[in-house]
Amino acid sequence: MDVKQLITQIIEEDLTTSDCFLVNIRSNERGTDMRFFIDGQNGVGIQTCARLSRKVSRILDEEYEDETPIRYEISSPGVDEPLVDKRQYPQHIGRELEIALAEDKTSTGELISVGEDSIEIAVSISKHKKEKQTLAFDDIIKSTVIISFKRKKK
Repeated sequence: MDVKQLITQIIEEDLTTSDCFLVNIRSNERGTDMRFFIDGQNGVGIQTCARLSRKVSRILDEEYEDETPIRYEISSPGVDEPLVDKRQYPQHIGRELEIALAEDKTSTGELISVGEDSIEIAVSISKHKKEKQTLAFDDIIKSTVIISFKRKKK
């Protein structure tokens, strides 16, 4: 088992008892510089990332004997990172998403609901009118949360 697989296994086993999950791994070609992204139904706190990092470090010190220096980071995906796992969507209900679809089509709208195989968004068609669209996960190429600093009226 290489070090990337070992770290992945440690993270996934640890997260089985929480609402968090591994969503993405990025690494260089040699596998010596890796970033592991975790997310959760209510986001991920820095304490979770730090705890996991300490656990991985302990196990690597004990079990991994390769002389190659390894650099890894465990963090939550930033606000600019696309949603890559179905489980990431529910925490963004009520937020605007920009969604890339097949054939260079895009759709932008407020996430209303998340189903097993699709999401429902409200797309503005005029200043005071919205239309619901259902988009299958299989048709979504990329979804990104649109960051807004406007306060919603209560």
